[in-house]
Amino acid sequence: MSQRQLPFTPDPGEDPAYQEAHHRYLASRKVRHTILRLIGDHYRRPQGTYGSWQGCDLDLTDVTVDGSMDFRGATFSSGTVSFAGARFSEGTVSFAGAQFSGAEVSFRDVTFSGSQVFFTGTRFTGRKVSFGDARFFGGTVSFAGTRFSGAEVSFRDARFSGSRVSFGSARFTDGQVSFRGVTFSGGNVDFGAVFSGNGVSFRGSTFLGGQVSFASATGPAPPGLLDAAGTASVTVALCSGWMPESE
Repeated sequence: MSQRQLPFTPDPGEDPAYQEAHHRYLASRKVRHTILRLIGDHYRRPQGTYGSWQGCDLDLTDVTVDGSMDFRGATFSSGTVSFAGARFSEGTVSFAGAQFSGAEVSFRDVTFSGSQVFFTGTRFTGRKVSFGDARFFGGTVSFAGTRFSGAEVSFRDARFSGSRVSFGSARFTDGQVSFRGVTFSGGNVDFGAVFSGNGVSFRGSTFLGGQVSFASATGPAPPGLLDAAGTASVTVALCSGWMPESE
């Protein structure tokens, strides 16, 4: 499945002069939403059973998601899964309880601008997952309860500038998770997560604005975080007992 099969044309509006184009837009939108719903159904079916797409490649590069999409409980166990360049602009999108256990997954350069997107309880346990260069500037994105326990996950150079983003109760236990070069310039980001080990890095991160909190985090401070917080131009709420490295 690729973006070529899910073309997107903006809504011309309800002006009577564009009535025909508006109806075409609505019909196309309905087809796209149906296809996205069916994709979720296929990835929920147990591998080896009829209609299961587990283990298959999925290419939704540059897709526009302007409505609800349900990937709850889906399993991506191998192959390549790409949402690179996707735009989540409306509706509710859920990857709650999904498992990324062997696939190489890309959310690189994705834009979260108006949707509610949930990765609640998602498990990233194998291979590579990229949120590099992602832009969080609207809507709500939740990684609450997500487990990062074996994968190489990158948020490198992502920008948090307006969304409400939660990593509450997320668990960083193994693997490598990089927030290197991330810029926090707006919005509300909660890292009330469990950090164990040194696999998470905030080296080179910049705090310029918004509200960023590690106040309810547990475990040791991730490498690079305290140094970045100590030179931040805004206050970063830290876990009790953590002190900026510059002090």
